[in-house]
Amino acid sequence: MRLIARMLLVLKFIFVFGAQGIPIAWKLYVGKAGRLVIVTLPGGHRMMVRKRTSEVAAFRQTFLERESDVLVLPQGASVTTKYQEILARGRRPLVIVCGANTGLSAIFFVLLFPQALVVAMEPSDDNFEMLQRNVGFYPSIIPMQTGVWDKNCHLRIANPNADPLEYQTVECDPGERDALAALTMDDILMRFPDGELLLIKIDIEGSEQALFRSHTDWIERTPLMIVELHDWLLPQRRTSAAFLSLLGDLQCDFVIRGENVLIFNWAAFGVERSR
Repeated sequence: MRLIARMLLVLKFIFVFGAQGIPIAWKLYVGKAGRLVIVTLPGGHRMMVRKRTSEVAAFRQTFLERESDVLVLPQGASVTTKYQEILARGRRPLVIVCGANTGLSAIFFVLLFPQALVVAMEPSDDNFEMLQRNVGFYPSIIPMQTGVWDKNCHLRIANPNADPLEYQTVECDPGERDALAALTMDDILMRFPDGELLLIKIDIEGSEQALFRSHTDWIERTPLMIVELHDWLLPQRRTSAAFLSLLGDLQCDFVIRGENVLIFNWAAFGVERSR
């Protein structure tokens, strides 16, 4: 069964990437775990991945399963139209990635929306080092070492011994070791006045509980949110409750794609509320 699963995986790589699928799969799965390799996609798009680690799973979700590919959905035409309208107004479509890890999602969005400005935020030192190296290939990605919260405060990594893609943040005193100043969503938007929101992706390992509990006016201005919820990871802590409570006031489509929840906010697309 394991051999069959491996063969099917290789076939999936070939189906998505063509002839380059075999060397891509080889680089990711064969050899010493943790070794840093450069993966080159069709079109010459490059990124660094540590083979046989959780980064490979992130690569699969992002580029093989394409869980964040909103353009293949029925709502995708509206996203494309919004993207083009922003450009026609002489502004820059703004994509914000909260919890960017090593930058794979940020790279995906640059390839999906080539004229967008992508802000990639990541609080941890080790992930941010990889993020900086990865986005060096893509000048449209702005890396920021910070966390996103509902207020101005300081954060630290609560589980520094966890897998790097599973780091969680908690509030802390400014004087604590490794304390990091958090930004609110409004702070981020003010830093990019020439940008106009197109999409925000949020995968912050349970901290969505804090992000969505207050100061959420920015949601009304956000055409598309892609959110990974973490009740499965943090049972009985109701980390998704604040997020879910906000949806009743939105005229939106709620779409589940892989691990992501996609919220198409039609008012921010310029669509009048249906009766």
